[in-house]
Amino acid sequence: MNIIAKIAWRNIWRNKRRSWVLITAIGVGVFCYVGTMTFADGFSIQMVNSSIELEGGHVRISANGYQDNPTIRGKLTDYSGLEQDLLALEGLTFAPQVYSPGMVNSSEQASGVRIVGVEPRAESSVSSIPASIVEGSYLGDEATDEIVIGEAQADRLNVRVGEKVVVMVSDLDNEVSAGAYRVRGLYRTNSSEFEKLMAFVHIDKARELLGYSTDEVSTISIHLDRGVQLESATDRIRAAVSEHPVEVLTWRDRSPILVLMRESYDIASYILVVVLFAAISFSIINSFLMVIFERIREIGIMSANGLRPRQVRFMLYLEAVFIVILGMIAGGLLSTALIYVWAKNGLDLSAFAEGVRSFGIGTVVFPFVDWSHILNGVLMIFLMVLLSVLYPAFKASRFNTVEAINYV
Repeated sequence: MNIIAKIAWRNIWRNKRRSWVLITAIGVGVFCYVGTMTFADGFSIQMVNSSIELEGGHVRISANGYQDNPTIRGKLTDYSGLEQDLLALEGLTFAPQVYSPGMVNSSEQASGVRIVGVEPRAESSVSSIPASIVEGSYLGDEATDEIVIGEAQADRLNVRVGEKVVVMVSDLDNEVSAGAYRVRGLYRTNSSEFEKLMAFVHIDKARELLGYSTDEVSTISIHLDRGVQLESATDRIRAAVSEHPVEVLTWRDRSPILVLMRESYDIASYILVVVLFAAISFSIINSFLMVIFERIREIGIMSANGLRPRQVRFMLYLEAVFIVILGMIAGGLLSTALIYVWAKNGLDLSAFAEGVRSFGIGTVVFPFVDWSHILNGVLMIFLMVLLSVLYPAFKASRFNTVEAINYV
């Protein structure tokens, strides 16, 4: 076997130009595959992170059925008890929230929004909104008649920081409840749709508008510390609040479309490899057919000296494996350089700012290396190349020894 491996290695350098063409083709294919998948994974990861930071955290506690029918009557009535249960757990932070559909009216325009009552200090540990203020400031600890709205919403209403808007909601008695609020700050996120929809007030003011008691909230948003496993943390949370009539949902439970998108990339990784290497496979088939016809007499002499058909096939497979490995090394080095530069500077998509923000991501996309996708790609590349060599290898192993020796 050692001798066959040495012969196979020397054979690929007998025609260096042809070998380098194949190595380059495989390297470019690997480079395109890794670049595309790291971009796609980075794109989806940013969408997931936006969903976690803006829409309920890693885990959310709510009343049974609230996910399917999020009305103001679907509320948690024992927040203080839930708070004590959650304080006993490690590796997480949490914040209560009160949600209600409503209207925000300026002197010129009116817009449908979702009013969110928050505890400002606690909210900063579970949401990115407090750190996303671009004008003015976030809500203070005191329950004042102030509101924070998105920059896109402010443009729609034609209001700026310091001006007043009127908030209208329907309370628990189905009566219209309204209040005048001064705009304290404007925020900007990766999602333009989120900016147009969500408006934030102090949680006590939201309770006052809706008619909630001081121990009632809509949901509890939970953010997990870095390194804490989602599944195990969710199990601990469910066990801690098991005595309360609540449902505990992860971001996966709340956003099945994002989960489906992430899972679809597993299939996409296979499709991408097939598309990229289909043309390369035909080049490999053509090159190896040329190889065996150039070596008919040589293969005949080797067979006459005891080389079996399976060893002939093995020799050609080794040549293909060596070429694939060299191509992958070349493509891997190019990909590493790309990812290094990309991870440092990001891919600027500001030219498509409004388009990408509608997907809930920023204008700069950073790569994310999902090693399962890379491994799937490597295995598929090996499989496709070996399948490409299958026909030439079997054809070479079936040469008649006498005819091959006398071939001119």
